[in-house]
Amino acid sequence: MIETQGYTRKAALRATRPGYWETKITPGMITEVRDVTGGEWSPDGKYLYYTVGYNARSDIYRLSLEDGSVTQVTSDFPASPLPMIGHGTSTHDFTLSPDGSTIAYPSEKGGKIHLISSEGGISKLLSLGETAQSGATFSPDGSKVAFTTLSKDIMGIAVAEAKGNQWPRLVSDPDYFAFMPRWFPDSKRLVYFEYDSHQLFCYENRLVQVDIETGEKKVLFDGLGQGQTFGYFFGNYAPSPDGKYLAYISDEDGWSNIHLLNLVTGDSNYLVQEAAEHTDLAWSPDGSRLAYLRSKNSRMTVHVVTPGGEQTAVDVGDFSCADLAWSPDGKKLSYTKQGFTMPPNVWVYDFEESKATQVTKYNVGGLAQAGLVEAEVVHWNSPDGLEVEGLLIKPEKIQPGKHPMLLYIHGGPMGQYGLRWDPYTQYWVSKGWVVVQPNFRGSSGYGRDFFRALLTTWGKEDMEDNIGGIDYANSLGLIDPTKVVATGISGGGYATLRLLSGWPERFKAGVELCGLSNLVSFPDQTDRFALFLIEELLGNRSENLETHKERSAVHLAHQIKAPLMILEGEVDARVPKEQGEEMVEALKKLGRTDYERHVYEGEGHGWRKNSSYLDYIDRVEKFLTKWVLER
Repeated sequence: MIETQGYTRKAALRATRPGYWETKITPGMITEVRDVTGGEWSPDGKYLYYTVGYNARSDIYRLSLEDGSVTQVTSDFPASPLPMIGHGTSTHDFTLSPDGSTIAYPSEKGGKIHLISSEGGISKLLSLGETAQSGATFSPDGSKVAFTTLSKDIMGIAVAEAKGNQWPRLVSDPDYFAFMPRWFPDSKRLVYFEYDSHQLFCYENRLVQVDIETGEKKVLFDGLGQGQTFGYFFGNYAPSPDGKYLAYISDEDGWSNIHLLNLVTGDSNYLVQEAAEHTDLAWSPDGSRLAYLRSKNSRMTVHVVTPGGEQTAVDVGDFSCADLAWSPDGKKLSYTKQGFTMPPNVWVYDFEESKATQVTKYNVGGLAQAGLVEAEVVHWNSPDGLEVEGLLIKPEKIQPGKHPMLLYIHGGPMGQYGLRWDPYTQYWVSKGWVVVQPNFRGSSGYGRDFFRALLTTWGKEDMEDNIGGIDYANSLGLIDPTKVVATGISGGGYATLRLLSGWPERFKAGVELCGLSNLVSFPDQTDRFALFLIEELLGNRSENLETHKERSAVHLAHQIKAPLMILEGEVDARVPKEQGEEMVEALKKLGRTDYERHVYEGEGHGWRKNSSYLDYIDRVEKFLTKWVLER
């Protein structure tokens, strides 16, 4: 009885320590939240179409704005959303025909574009051929569909007849990579991104116009060889409804600002110029206003501007928006909106009422009552004086100097943390962890110089930026500096390994997801995108072999002191599981046993199945309890 009482008292005492706290947020709650992205309006303005991602699939839904009824459009061939890139905004990848009868979308089954009735039913293939396809867009007259086609050696713009089951025509230059076509109102011309196929699109590119009948091409703006981009996110150029203007984004002044090109005179001028990043351009149907997103201070807010330069803030606050779409009458604007404590849903702004209304209601019961916390946008200085922005997320009740800390590093490495729904961080914070999410140099959202600061230097100064996040939290008296854990996925997984091997005294443990361990072998294992990304970040491997070695955890495994968890996807084409195998072999040779590795069956570059997410939370929690909280 005495022993039982002692154990009970010990357990009760432990439950008061940060990291062990009882939480009202369950893993089941956070995996059940739907990922909503939207949308497109029907021509009569009665319906909104959007996508819902859940448990390894994404489907298109139709919402009636009159009675609120919802219809699932896709079934046998689920939709495939565009990935989250850049500022972190995700977007839908489907298009509605001008008459509203048909939806074109890439299916997860085979990666081909399908056509389906906007009311649902049986889908059919848009075009013949074996290439992967995405980014479909109907011509204004509805007769054709332009899209991006991808094979091993070509990424280009193709056009197919909208009736389906026809061979497409490649209309872009096969010597360059091209994507994201946008139609001019005459249905005869397209504008698209183009870039050197041996480089990475987000560091320099150009805008090209093509006549799809004659094949005549015209370079509108050329940033190749000049380190200039015309936007590295989706939706960064838009022909006006009358075809006289092209709104586009260029970083020629160091920020991704909005320009207006007069296609008749060739004159170009700024519409919006400020120290902020902009994206997702969308003209109102009458061409009187241009909607856009503004990225500043980890927020993504909605604005409009007239061709004369008059700007209006539409929906601003501590949240992130995406997917701008005008109603056919130009009186309303729809978009996806989410915040750190608010799951993503579709909202509609009414310009006559100056009011935004949430029109989809996807949520999970209990979350609102679970004590969700907001993130704080904070800043610190790196050793070289560079100011770094990040997010600090801490529990409501603070025990000074006693909280374990998660340093959560984003991927890319050109990604960006923002005020977006983050249920996994909410879970850890509810248990007493402090979380810091750094937007280190090389992150998007902070101008061209900051974005390009990692070129040839990856794995060095950016790591100091991340270490600064630990020092910042410690300076506030929040954390126990002996209980810091590095974690992240993809580029964040690489950073986790790099930090553990380069700054071993700062970390109690590491949890690495889909990360690079050996930059020497990686170029022979990965896809083309990552191959050229590594060359941009560290230079050519054969010419910079020693740099590749000294930035690789496999070659520095003897310096790692902290226990390590390695989690990977079985069919990851971006960072194949061989990278994890190499890390394990390096640790084995050193006689290490304080590591764990798990490969998720059927998963790729990150998890999509609810079962994988639930297992991930369980594994990580047990690992952190064993190696951090109990020591």
